[in-house]
Amino acid sequence: MIIYWLILLLPVIAVLHPIKMDDDLQKNMLWLFAILLILIIGFRYEVGGDWGRYLYVYDYIVEDGGFWKNTKGDIGYEAFNWISKTYFNNVYFANLLSAIVFVFGLIYFCQKLPIPWLALIISIPFLFLVVSMGYTRQSVAVGFLMWALVELSRGSRLKYYALIFLGLLFHKTLVIMFLVGLFYNKKRGVLFYVLSSIIIIQIVMFLESNYFSHMVYYYITVQFHQSGGALIRVIMSAFAGLVFFVYRKKFKKVYHDEDLWFLFSAASIMLLPMAFFYSTLVDRVAIYFLPLQLVIFSRIPALITSTYYRSIFIISVVFMYITVMFVWLNFGTYSWLWMPYKNIMTGG
Repeated sequence: MIIYWLILLLPVIAVLHPIKMDDDLQKNMLWLFAILLILIIGFRYEVGGDWGRYLYVYDYIVEDGGFWKNTKGDIGYEAFNWISKTYFNNVYFANLLSAIVFVFGLIYFCQKLPIPWLALIISIPFLFLVVSMGYTRQSVAVGFLMWALVELSRGSRLKYYALIFLGLLFHKTLVIMFLVGLFYNKKRGVLFYVLSSIIIIQIVMFLESNYFSHMVYYYITVQFHQSGGALIRVIMSAFAGLVFFVYRKKFKKVYHDEDLWFLFSAASIMLLPMAFFYSTLVDRVAIYFLPLQLVIFSRIPALITSTYYRSIFIISVVFMYITVMFVWLNFGTYSWLWMPYKNIMTGG
């Protein structure tokens, strides 16, 4: 458990330390922190709720049978496993590749925010601890999503769709993020209608797939899977959405991508009532809206003119996420699967 608190402590110190870092130093420190995260995520051993399930994926990718013969749908993640087994004869290289994609997307996303270290604090309890070390496939999809959101906010929709497509190769539920690009598109030219057609076809194919039928059966019909932490994660995103609406007018004056986070805020609030009945299904979708928390809670301080109240807001956010992590680590239903933390570089 100590390693998790140390990972949280580093960005906390960076946020609360009175000495400000210049841009170059901060950039270097962020990427050094990224390397640390990659090593912790990529070389973990028997850590995370789905560790056994991912070993199963690794085992059915057999070298002599060929990759395409054994693929079952998540081609990107299975390719990572095939490379890992064929050339390294272990699962850790697949985990390392997954960690690199996730951490790159996270750091790249946080770099563009006013207080990157505060955004990282917000990411530790959920995105780092739960998603990257529990939902490996979906963490790669989230990494591509965060990268894509930066490109979309810059106006590069083609890059956004390309990155979402890459993420889709790791977890099919990312298909819903095509809709974000579609609704965020203000210019409806020929390209808009071409992309709209492609997106609609992709969503229809997803709804008709066996994968979607499997999700409906296990997550809705029989509710075989339950996610104990889903509700708090959805509540936090819905709360971020409410904060956004409180500051929306000021937000719109300062930030040019207000419409994007309006979509995220509205969706996060609408997911909240569903989380009480279909926790895991909603959790799998709500994960893609977690970046909203990073954006709102790291941008709002720039909209608060009073230095005193700005400091209070930042300290409150830090305290809130420290509390969330403490509660999950000590009282979470499945948090025992993350402890003790083991890493192959330290001999387990």
